[in-house]
Amino acid sequence: MQKNILITGYPGVGKTTIINKIIKDLSCSIGGFYTHEMRENGRRTGFYITDFEGNQMIMASERSNSPYRVNKYGVNIDAFEKIGIPAMERALQNADLIVIDEIGRMEMFSPKFCDMLRIVFDSDKPLLAIIKKIDCELTKELKEREDIIIFEVTANNRDRISDEITKKIDT
Repeated sequence: MQKNILITGYPGVGKTTIINKIIKDLSCSIGGFYTHEMRENGRRTGFYITDFEGNQMIMASERSNSPYRVNKYGVNIDAFEKIGIPAMERALQNADLIVIDEIGRMEMFSPKFCDMLRIVFDSDKPLLAIIKKIDCELTKELKEREDIIIFEVTANNRDRISDEITKKIDT
């Protein structure tokens, strides 16, 4: 059974918009977390991680002096471990659907977070997650699992793909 549904695509194609639409269309309980941009003067300066209970931390920032770097961003491992891990633990206990937006290179810096991701993937709970299109070690591993289905979002299919994904979740 393919109970782990992954959404991939290039940056800016609408992956998070699709997840938000799917969440609004579902009547089940949802747990997990999402990421979103920090913006200053119309320019992206970093990312937040926020759980579905409203807890939030800066996940990465160009102002960070963290030794963990992805491009111009310093990665805050504490954000994954204080927001992401507890959100996944609560979702495993209480939610009908686990939502993770998103899985990529920044997450690899926290072995604890990666271990928790594997627990989520191995659980009986359905998962809806965004995963980077261009692989790193972690995303490659997760995409090679037999219990996943991957939907690639493009400019041509983004307006209709959410219905297809919602049907997979509802079955």
